[in-house]
Amino acid sequence: MRDPQNLPGTVLAGRYQIDQIRTEGSGSVSSAMQCDATDLSSHESVSVRLVPLDQLINPQLGSTTPADAVAIFEQRMDIASSLRHPCIETMLDHGEVTLDGERYVFSVGERLAGGSLREFLDRGRRLSPSQALIVGIDVCRALDAAAKQGISHGDLRPSRLLFGLDRRVRLVGFGAPLHPLDSLALEQALYSSPELGEGGARTASSDVYALALILVEAMTGDVPFVADTVAAAFTNRVGKLLPVSADFGALAQVLERAGRPVASERFSPREMGQALVQTAEKLARPTPIDIVGTGLFDVEVTSTDPSQPIARPDISSLPPVQNIAPTETILIRTTPNFVHNDPPSTPTPIMISDVTSPTGTPLTIGSDETGPVVLDAEGLRALSAQDDTTKVSRPKKKWGKRIAILVVVAVFAGGGGVAAYFTVLNPKNPVPALASLAEAEARNQVSKFGWKVVIAKERSDQVQEGQVIRTDPVFGSNLAKRESLTLVVSQGPTLSVLIELVGLTADDAKAKLAVLGLEATPTDVADESVAAGTVVAWSIPDQATLKTGDSVVKGTAVAINVSTGPALREVPMLIGMTLVDATAKLTELGLVVVQAPTIGHPEIPAGQISVQVPAAAEKLAKGATVTITVSAGQTTTLIPSIYGKDLKTVTERLLKYGMVIGKVTGSSRTRLKSALIDGKVVQNFERVIVGKTVDLVFP
Repeated sequence: MRDPQNLPGTVLAGRYQIDQIRTEGSGSVSSAMQCDATDLSSHESVSVRLVPLDQLINPQLGSTTPADAVAIFEQRMDIASSLRHPCIETMLDHGEVTLDGERYVFSVGERLAGGSLREFLDRGRRLSPSQALIVGIDVCRALDAAAKQGISHGDLRPSRLLFGLDRRVRLVGFGAPLHPLDSLALEQALYSSPELGEGGARTASSDVYALALILVEAMTGDVPFVADTVAAAFTNRVGKLLPVSADFGALAQVLERAGRPVASERFSPREMGQALVQTAEKLARPTPIDIVGTGLFDVEVTSTDPSQPIARPDISSLPPVQNIAPTETILIRTTPNFVHNDPPSTPTPIMISDVTSPTGTPLTIGSDETGPVVLDAEGLRALSAQDDTTKVSRPKKKWGKRIAILVVVAVFAGGGGVAAYFTVLNPKNPVPALASLAEAEARNQVSKFGWKVVIAKERSDQVQEGQVIRTDPVFGSNLAKRESLTLVVSQGPTLSVLIELVGLTADDAKAKLAVLGLEATPTDVADESVAAGTVVAWSIPDQATLKTGDSVVKGTAVAINVSTGPALREVPMLIGMTLVDATAKLTELGLVVVQAPTIGHPEIPAGQISVQVPAAAEKLAKGATVTITVSAGQTTTLIPSIYGKDLKTVTERLLKYGMVIGKVTGSSRTRLKSALIDGKVVQNFERVIVGKTVDLVFP
């Protein structure tokens, strides 16, 4: 394999001169080299990806011989070359070359000098929600264009998203080999959908899931469901909803659906793109993305920085633009060929250019033989005259006259005739008790009366959703057939307007929410600046975009984060530190230093901490004290008179002189027989180091 340092200056296929080697962007093949190159035929800057052929010989990829590897490479390049879209890397060429006796395959694509999203994140940068939305829309456009050709990406990761100098993203990697799902690398598994871990196929839906994870990581710096192994990565996300933050704004709702664990519940690429576009109006205007470039000193990136002053042309001296809109009659096509006076012999159709045609061929609207015609008032009158439906005569019935005669006869027959009509032919019925019935049940009960039922909706805290609150007219009122009965049906509990809770005490927040009919669900969180018991944040679970002033149904749970004050501090290990270092460490943690009198120590040199109380790893509240003792170094003293004394006397005298009582053997009721330090017998009034351990031996 040729040394990468020797590649600059190499010309591939007599056309592509390698200028420099840069970090591989896709991460799919460890031996692949990504190069900046120049196309000698056009003098354009291009990107070349060079891979040793033997690295592509892999049974898992379907190749066992060099010929198999070349055939698969050609197939993948055909797929990549077939995708032409502004948001997909443009593949310009590919081929095979031999360098220093070793076979390589290479692909040539457009030069994307803005670096990858992976490089952007690795440098500690983050996208704002507005910037993430723009990236998401562009990737959705790319995925949708591929999906229309039956192609899914299958390996979407931040390293697959490259920026151009226009600071817009392109999706790369459609031509890269796809490893079987049972041999994925950890990085690939971190962005894989749950169904892939269960043997499911790579689809546009799995690409949408990966995009949701990428956008969350781009805004927070952390990929959701992170794990240390491939198996754990898949286990962590099975059945789990994507964790989204209220900080994402209106973007949260889109990401929640895109990241659902069930593939059928996610957006398609087109649907997600449309949802993102609709969300754009709710977010702030995005600033240009601060791309990282592909080199240490990237002049191209600097030259395209939108913050640089832009020279604008002077148009003050230009003449005004004239209105040249056409004033001719608009021509449309119609199928009926009606007769009119003096029809135009050669009507002029409206010319609409087909933007998908490279020649600009006009679109033909309609294709029947009638041709386009002028639609005017005279033509419409002629068309109306030919319409037979206006000339249909309907026979007049004589029942009305007959009924009128009968009514007159009935009136003359007796004054009770009219009353008989209303009581027998059109009787009235009382409105039954319908309150608290389901709407469907109420309709069934009144259907026999022939009333016209009108439904009105209203919210109620007492009546369940879908049940009748009241009727109009009220219960017991009489209604005749064909009269209206209004059923007022509950839409569920009334709405409450969310109020600001931050800064309130937990008790006040709970009380205010209770008045609104909302349920508080507090969570304790440590906060360095907010007093304990004070609300520091709140949200509506599963509706992260709701804010102060929005309305929710009564009974909705409101999650409130209540400060517990500063977090407990873990006492560090101070033994062996200097007083200055120990004080600085404790002060940084918000703990108070108390210095005890200096004493000698048998091992710790003078000036270093020899004793700390409390011990390391204990937890203290902010502002608590830690007592430290500074060693005076090794000091000596005389062993007091201890031989022939009882245990109590020996212990008191040794401790008085700074010694430590060690192992006691024999009967403590007798008198001391011998004393040992470090296994050596010491006598009364012998000089020893203060702090040493003394073992006592009794008969």
